[in-house]
Amino acid sequence: MITSRYTAPACIAFAGLLLAGCAAPASPTAQETSTPSTSTVSTASAAPVSTLTDAERVTKAEAEVQAELPNAPIWKGMTFKGVVVDDSEICVDRTWAPGGGPDHVGGNAGYVVVSFPAVALSKPKDGTCAGYAPAAAKAPTKVEVPSEIAKDPGLLVSTDFGDKWPLTVPYVTAHCQAITVDGRRLKAVFLDAPGGKTYAGNGTAKDHSSHPDIDPIWAPHPDVSGLKIDISPVNDAALGLCN
Repeated sequence: MITSRYTAPACIAFAGLLLAGCAAPASPTAQETSTPSTSTVSTASAAPVSTLTDAERVTKAEAEVQAELPNAPIWKGMTFKGVVVDDSEICVDRTWAPGGGPDHVGGNAGYVVVSFPAVALSKPKDGTCAGYAPAAAKAPTKVEVPSEIAKDPGLLVSTDFGDKWPLTVPYVTAHCQAITVDGRRLKAVFLDAPGGKTYAGNGTAKDHSSHPDIDPIWAPHPDVSGLKIDISPVNDAALGLCN
């Protein structure tokens, strides 16, 4: 029959198409192409941490603040002192050279805060690093006072004066003595330091007593070389005892 002659080749061709279709690779679905492999999914990384020691961070911060200065004669001789604020910040005090600065008096030229590990500098700010440090860092250490003077009206403790405390000892007991010199009424201030030594707290006490000058326990000014911290807050408190 005519029809039987062409049936076999048609079946063979159809079977070939089926085999070719089975051998072709399957196309990925949209979901398969858009979903990343679990091995390539990224996770949030921890915040970067400086690998430098505190001393290295201070040195670097001082150098960075110095390098930031404009190239002008007014900045010549300026010094830089960095202090550790915390794990991410170093505060750098800038100090004019003696006789330097816009007023030719030297002294403090503000401070700059340097952040780590990115090493970013803040704009210069007025004041000193002592005023910038966080409150927790500035919390005063409790001063232990001997019980025998704890209720003395002349007791003056450093923590009551804060940054204005002008002495190198943590407390003193103040006394005021009214004296008459050439018909003038004067007031002499005396300060008993820990250990029992008494110092002349003002010029009147120094000139009219045998007690040594206050200089050995008078703290130097942190920003101006050769000067002392203003002692008037202590002397004013002592002079009030004469009234």
